[in-house]
Amino acid sequence: MIMDENLKISFIGAGHLAYSIIGALAGKSGFGQNITIFDKIEEQYKKFEPLNLKKACGAADAIKGGDIIFLAVRPGDFLSLLADIQNSGADLSGKLFVSTAAGITMGYIEENIGQNTAVIRTMPNTPAAIGRGMTALSRNQNVSDRNFQTVCDIFSTLGEIIVLPEEKMNKVVAVNGSSPAYVYLFAEAMLAGAVELGFCEDEIYPAVLQSLIGAFEMLKNTKKSPAELISAVAVPGGTTKAALESFYSDDFTGAVKRAMLACVKRADELTKQYCGEE
Repeated sequence: MIMDENLKISFIGAGHLAYSIIGALAGKSGFGQNITIFDKIEEQYKKFEPLNLKKACGAADAIKGGDIIFLAVRPGDFLSLLADIQNSGADLSGKLFVSTAAGITMGYIEENIGQNTAVIRTMPNTPAAIGRGMTALSRNQNVSDRNFQTVCDIFSTLGEIIVLPEEKMNKVVAVNGSSPAYVYLFAEAMLAGAVELGFCEDEIYPAVLQSLIGAFEMLKNTKKSPAELISAVAVPGGTTKAALESFYSDDFTGAVKRAMLACVKRADELTKQYCGEE
């Protein structure tokens, strides 16, 4: 990623995701001094102390200090934040706003900041913290190709990206935003099952982790479909076949689909609750 040395980036909200993005940016020689952060919780600033960042005294100050402004706050904080932006007195022409919140639409942001606002909506996930994330991005008509490419490059330093139309952004939450928790739950269930079989957690946890990692690497690197890889393991009359039959009888696939639908339903509820949109 080649960053314009004159580009200024501000973060409103200094939580885990902001820390991951800032860590990737601040690693560029001298770029930390181009970054401004603001958070209402003073404690959040401690982890940024070694990075030589600018600390804003308020949202308005952060907005004035950035060409790209990351809105890295929870959905419930957006109404007051957007009011602060609109009332900041800052010249918003030429500013690019990047949202990381589930359910908050670009139209809602534009409506509450002012017309012709350039907005990019993103849905990252937590593995971005180790550079293995998956981020979905969508932009409105006011974002230039150059600015969109810059934001795509930023998130590419945290893993992979996918560009989607906004109508799919609530749906993708079920695929990338929330899905790391599905995997963690499966790992937790495997660990619990192993303990019931007589293993100690410390003894067997590395085997659980490496088995999952290896399986994911097979999916990624062999170019075979999940069904093909299942068939390669589950020989007729074997142990894997017995395990899979238990999964099928418990409607494992249906349970995953229902969980994903519940995730999207909640994202839609957030859109309706905070943006007033169906």
